[in-house]
Amino acid sequence: MSKIFQVILLLSFSFFFGQNNFRKIDSIAVSTKYKGNLNQLVNNLTQNLDNEIDKTRAIYSWIVENINYDYKLFNKGKQTITFKCKTKTDCNIQKQEFENNLIEKVLRKKKGVCSGYSTLFKKMCDIAKIQCLNIDGYVKTKSSHVGNTGVLDHAWNAVIIDNQTYFLDLTWASGYCENDTKGKLTNFVKKKNDFYWFTPIEKFTIDHFPKNPEKVLNFEISKDEYKNQPFIDNNIIPLIKILNPTQGILKPKIGDSITFKFEYSKNIEKLQINTNLKRNPKFYYTNKNGERIFNQKNYDKQEYSPFTKNGNIYEFTYLIENKELRYIEIFFDYNMKIKYLVRID
Repeated sequence: MSKIFQVILLLSFSFFFGQNNFRKIDSIAVSTKYKGNLNQLVNNLTQNLDNEIDKTRAIYSWIVENINYDYKLFNKGKQTITFKCKTKTDCNIQKQEFENNLIEKVLRKKKGVCSGYSTLFKKMCDIAKIQCLNIDGYVKTKSSHVGNTGVLDHAWNAVIIDNQTYFLDLTWASGYCENDTKGKLTNFVKKKNDFYWFTPIEKFTIDHFPKNPEKVLNFEISKDEYKNQPFIDNNIIPLIKILNPTQGILKPKIGDSITFKFEYSKNIEKLQINTNLKRNPKFYYTNKNGERIFNQKNYDKQEYSPFTKNGNIYEFTYLIENKELRYIEIFFDYNMKIKYLVRID
């Protein structure tokens, strides 16, 4: 594909999805009720729509609006489903029965975990005759996932329209969960996030990678490319583009000065560096009553890194001085946002 054609395609894609904000479709989806018949629901959502993108949007918006994340089920831990079958046909029948029961449960309870979201979405796309994939795969949700695949415990979708693959994560699009100090989920906050609607592949694969990429049409990113990216907090993935270094595992020598450079659409007041050798102390802690307590002494010990800003481009340097350096964490206004691993040559 020529560079000129790629630019035209990108501009056309941006124009189409930027100008068509789907307000009317979303409004219809929100007001459409499920009355016990999934085929009828899909027909009500899509019957007056002319193209597959609009139909996909209607299905997506209905699920994101009506299905909540079942954080209590998630807290129970991952359940492994096995099928005892003698033939491939028998296995397919059992799998279909399981998926039908899962969909019925999600619709009845109006909640589910990622597999519930993705399975329901695929079923509704099948009814609407939209080619859809239900994808199991890896996600990076913690800074410890830099340099590796993350965890294999998530599910999302892709639709194939006009021989193009578009990615969606309805679970993450529907809202987010709050957790306690031990990491246990305590609440689900419904907040639609359209970043996970037709997310460009270069953004989506910052923290998503399919278990079987060969089954995804036009998927050209390797597992090594996915693994070796810097870790980026998923809250800022829509807002940031890493310009340098683009690899998540740095291999400098003692005395090297690394230039960090990124484009970021929000303003940063304070930038800090934490490493395994030196960390800024936390100046908030939670007491036994769950209250956040401010520590002035630790706040006064904070150290900041100088940086330059030119438009939305931020830049700073870091000098490699100690062979025991193992990682570099970059904090925006006291919150860790980017992490690199370091392997000193």
